[in-house]
Amino acid sequence: MSLSLQEIITQALGFLILLFVLRKIFWKPILTTLESRRGRIEEAFKQIESSKKEIESLKSSYQLRLEKIEEEARGKLQTAIDEGRKIAREIQEKAREDAKEVLAHSKENLSLEIAKARIELRKEIAELTLLAAEKLLKEIQDQILQRLKIHELVSGG
Repeated sequence: MSLSLQEIITQALGFLILLFVLRKIFWKPILTTLESRRGRIEEAFKQIESSKKEIESLKSSYQLRLEKIEEEARGKLQTAIDEGRKIAREIQEKAREDAKEVLAHSKENLSLEIAKARIELRKEIAELTLLAAEKLLKEIQDQILQRLKIHELVSGG
């Protein structure tokens, strides 16, 4: 197989024409498409970076908010605990005061009951004394009457 110089030149010339035609017709649209795609990819990377920064910013903002909320929650919890202790002390004080009042009232009632019992006891003692005195007087009277009867019987008449 032998190639002639004319065939080589024709083929080279055909290749150059093909290359020129491809470059004019297809190369610019392909480069434009590639450049456009590269631009979109770069824009996407920029958006991704921007989104990452925004997410980091939001994350730190939320972290700060969360810490602030936790601090407020601890403060409110401590306030609630302090208020609960205060209420417990107040309830205990009130209970002590009520117990003192009940005790004083009970002592007063007991004193009144003792006084009533003494009065009742004095009445009963007085009644018993009167009954005993009445019985004694009746016995004395009966003895006197018996003596008088005996004396009448003895004296005759």
